[in-house]
Amino acid sequence: MTVSPPLPAAMRDSLRAALPAIVPGFRDPWWIIGSAAMALSGIAETVPNDVDVLCSERDAQWLKAAWADHADRAYPPRDDVRFRSCFARFVHLPMPVEVMGGLQVNAGAGWKTLAIAATEHVPVADFEVPVPALREQMRVLRLFGRDKDLAKAALISTFLQKESVDAG
Repeated sequence: MTVSPPLPAAMRDSLRAALPAIVPGFRDPWWIIGSAAMALSGIAETVPNDVDVLCSERDAQWLKAAWADHADRAYPPRDDVRFRSCFARFVHLPMPVEVMGGLQVNAGAGWKTLAIAATEHVPVADFEVPVPALREQMRVLRLFGRDKDLAKAALISTFLQKESVDAG
């Protein structure tokens, strides 16, 4: 387990409000991914606009039902030629939460379900929040392949290099 890093206030408050529902409600493995995972992993150079939750389709369906009154039904998921999932965006918290159940990525070789190979846990509000390990976050972002994702992967690479130098 890592030490909880300082988080942007809206993200911290959103996690504190969301985790009491998500943690006992989800039945399958899940992770915070994207910029929020980077922030949880201590990369201060990134400022999340939302909290991305990767989970099973079953858990996404459960959250969609539990938070139905808070769903942003007008928000279309972007890049539907590259990504597909059981998706919903919830806007009742200080920072939007986006759930992606059974996320599949088409990086040119057909649709493949995103699997996370290495997980770390970060303490937030009395919960252990799962995030992909930093090298795994970098792999996922490179797989996503958009310019913004590649820029985030580069930030992680720089962070890991600095950590390696500081440790040595």
